[in-house]
Amino acid sequence: MTTLGGGRIRLRPVREGDHPDILRWQNDPEVAWWMDYERTFTLQDIHESEARAVEEGHPFLIEADGRAIGRIGLNGFSERDQTCSLYVFIGEREVWSMGYGTDAMRTLLAWGFDAFALHLVQLWSLSTNARAIRAYEKVGFQIDGVLRERSRKSDGRRYDRTYMSITREEFESTSPP
Repeated sequence: MTTLGGGRIRLRPVREGDHPDILRWQNDPEVAWWMDYERTFTLQDIHESEARAVEEGHPFLIEADGRAIGRIGLNGFSERDQTCSLYVFIGEREVWSMGYGTDAMRTLLAWGFDAFALHLVQLWSLSTNARAIRAYEKVGFQIDGVLRERSRKSDGRRYDRTYMSITREEFESTSPP
């Protein structure tokens, strides 16, 4: 699998030794809330999820300063439509809002658009996740729409999801050289 270098990050394949970090991140209550996870995870869940991620797409671990800080990947490919989905989270809270997620997305999108001749990459976020939506917009994602009350959370309330996408042309026009 490919290793990709960004401005301040490196994207590399996920190794089995990374699974305890991924488990810790995905079970962090705040990460789980924003990622819309429905339950807590076991190490076995992570092993199975990571194996599925490789079968279904291109998962990467995000490293900054030689330290694992999060996950990113592409999946849900449609060869006919030349589209796929992107997922990303920074699991280490102390590096939130430092631009690592933005750098990781730019790095992955540049690779993905070229490697797979993609036309469009899409994603969704809870509509209340303003920090994530700002990061997506900084990369060039546009809001396609809001689906009302699509996520029912542990507090019993329902939350909207914001769907966003970026085309190759939009990415190329908004990416720094």
